Amino acid sequence: MSDIRSGDNIDLSQGRDYGTDCLTEFLNEIGSEITGACMVPLNLPQAEIINIIKRAVKWFRKNYEYSLRENYFHVPNAVFDSQSFKTTRTLNFPKENATSGAGEVFSIYGVYDLASGWNTGGSGLDLRFAGGADFNIEKMFFSNSFAGTGAAESAEELQYYVINQSYFDMARQILENPLSFHYSQLTGQLKFMGDTPKGDVIIECYESIENCALYNDEIFFRYVAAKVKQAVGAKLGVFRFSLPGGVEIDYDGIKSMGDEEMERVLEEIKGDEGVDWMFHS
Repeated sequence: MSDIRSGDNIDLSQGRDYGTDCLTEFLNEIGSEITGACMVPLNLPQAEIINIIKRAVKWFRKNYEYSLRENYFHVPNAVFDSQSFKTTRTLNFPKENATSGAGEVFSIYGVYDLASGWNTGGSGLDLRFAGGADFNIEKMFFSNSFAGTGAAESAEELQYYVINQSYFDMARQILENPLSFHYSQLTGQLKFMGDTPKGDVIIECYESIENCALYNDEIFFRYVAAKVKQAVGAKLGVFRFSLPGGVEIDYDGIKSMGDEEMERVLEEIKGDEGVDWMFHS
């Protein structure tokens, strides 16, 4: 039985160490997979495999939820006073880090003006009960239980509370005048379509993770291996030649293996998409 681990004796400020050259290690694993640990005498073109990996990373950013992470981006209000913004009403986000592949803003799903009270209690439209108040939420839930009326009425109180919270949350979104925007992932440009923000802006976005983290993902490895098998079978199979001893490589068979593996990988990725489950009694 393992011990309970504590953050007191683990450095939680440091990210994972993926080694000094994760790409080379990944290429070696792919080469071992395709050649059966050198049992099949194939000389794989490394430049083509690197191109396949680059295209696979781009594909995973668009289709694999774990290749991105949620993050915040803070934009000072002074940016909106610049002549560049006044001319184009556009902010330009940088590409990913050239070394790690991380940090590119892939998509933006929220732009909030701090002057409108984002995450500050909703400009007074908040029904959350503060602890220690005369009528806090705990007192509301348990008053019926202590009065002897049972949990049924407490459940009704909870239902009314949730309904009211939903109503005020909707009212908050309308009254706080949300910013209208459009973001293009290909150009990295965030276009403000409505009012100019009056304060600092907080952006909720999805950004790319480190490529090394993807290289350590089992399903990414299988995807790239399948792509390489497809490429080997399709391209090297154009030129038919025999190995010493008259042995011929079945390139059609290699391509078929890649096709079958790719189909399984795509089905697994499709079935692994995040779902908000709802249970019915």
